[in-house]
Amino acid sequence: MGINLKLVNKEKRQMKSKSKKQLIFLGVLVAFMLWGAVLLTPVLADSRPDFVVAVQKNPVTMEPMDNNSNVHMRILWNVGETLIRVDYKHNQKLIPGLATEWKRLDGSTLELKLRKGVKFHNGEEFTAEDVAFSFGPQRLFHEKIGLFAKMYLGNIEVPEVVDRYTVRIRSKTPDFLLEKRLANYMSEIVSKKAFLAAKDYATWSRNPVLTGPYKVVELKTAVFIKLAAFDDYWGKKAPAKTITFKVVPEVAGRVAGLKTGEYQIITELPPDQLKSVDENKGTSAVGGPIGNVRSVNFDTTNPILKSPELRRAMAMAIDRQLIVDSLYHGRTSVPNGFQMKLFGDMWIEDHPGVPYNQDKARELIKKSGYKGETIYYRLLSNYYTLQVATAQILVEMWKAVGLNVKIDMKENWNQILKNDDTRHIVDLSNTAFYLDPVGMTWRRLGPTFWGRKENKYDGKEPMLVLPEEFDKLGKILETSTDLQTRRKAVRRMLEIADFEEPALISLHAMTMFYGKRDEVNWTVYPAEYMDLTAANLSFK
Repeated sequence: MGINLKLVNKEKRQMKSKSKKQLIFLGVLVAFMLWGAVLLTPVLADSRPDFVVAVQKNPVTMEPMDNNSNVHMRILWNVGETLIRVDYKHNQKLIPGLATEWKRLDGSTLELKLRKGVKFHNGEEFTAEDVAFSFGPQRLFHEKIGLFAKMYLGNIEVPEVVDRYTVRIRSKTPDFLLEKRLANYMSEIVSKKAFLAAKDYATWSRNPVLTGPYKVVELKTAVFIKLAAFDDYWGKKAPAKTITFKVVPEVAGRVAGLKTGEYQIITELPPDQLKSVDENKGTSAVGGPIGNVRSVNFDTTNPILKSPELRRAMAMAIDRQLIVDSLYHGRTSVPNGFQMKLFGDMWIEDHPGVPYNQDKARELIKKSGYKGETIYYRLLSNYYTLQVATAQILVEMWKAVGLNVKIDMKENWNQILKNDDTRHIVDLSNTAFYLDPVGMTWRRLGPTFWGRKENKYDGKEPMLVLPEEFDKLGKILETSTDLQTRRKAVRRMLEIADFEEPALISLHAMTMFYGKRDEVNWTVYPAEYMDLTAANLSFK
């Protein structure tokens, strides 16, 4: 039987054509699969939610040292990190942060071993040079930064770089709180290279380069601050793809947005709204008092308020417990003077605080020489929870003893602190850092406080004068390690600040109530910080 060559060749051509088609098909299939994988990868990476927090106000800067406010602290925890950290879930004990270990060399010197493999938000490696720069004069005493930072870190000398991952930090005088200072506000580490390379300070302050699990991507003043997950973070990855802190000034707008699901968390929830949020399906109210004292602060340099008798009368005219019971439904407390129980052994339990006594207030007013002049009370609209309602009650209490106090609404802090004839009293809050009176009583009233006579900032003149004795006692409080010596010093400081030369009126422990969606697992800390990292935020 003969072989049909034409048929064989035809079959070969058909087989080649078929193989070619199969190869083309396989090639297209592989390409499609690769293309699909490329498309799928970001979808998987972006499966984390876009998280929105409705706030009453945002800071105008995110540079860790260029602010001193509750709204600044609220965000900073998520983008910046300190060498040592405070564990708010376990009695505020100190735990490793950007430093893995530390040891005391003497009363003024701390040596820290730094964590390796940490990257800044610009991709640069974190080293001891960045630590030295962060606490060095170029930053700590920068004209735009130094005023606030000095209250916390002004006692620190230029750090010593031992090697790439070892640094020594010294205080100018012995400081037993040095570890706590490095674990708290203002001590977040920045990138030296990025700071020096920034176009200008304004550009840097809106988008500083730090090491946290989120990075700042946009700051639109009075509108929002947006963070994005930093996926080169050394620790557990951020649980949210983005976090937007959106300014919603009115409580009603924040509550409505929470209930519809537009916002996952809302801040500054007043106590009279807690029930509404709790009873709504899908939302809950959380929070309570924090380590902070709400106060009314005097401009003691103003002629009307120079009399200590008048200032003491204003303090004695206030029924603080009535404010706590009526506005806060008893969910906070009245401190006994400018201190807090969380100071532990340094809390002066038997210090009486200023009593409520209208008759005594009237006597002091007569003694002061007050002649009915208008006392202006500068106020922001609910920057603090129930700020306006509290102010209105205070005005009525002062009126009852013969004081003519008028609320003067302002739009921002520059207007609040502007030095002119009508700067009389203002609202402030005072965080109790370090679980010690150094972190509040001394920090807020000592010579490094921006309100003291020795300081000026952007045209803001000083508003507080205290006697030399107060400052001498403060130095003892800050440097002594003997408990009884320190207790004696702070006891006398409280007598001066509360009674003899009243600097402020301590109202109550500040509250921070929040509303949240029930699918959000999040724990409120007894501080201004909102921890939205993987350590404290997850979703059901």
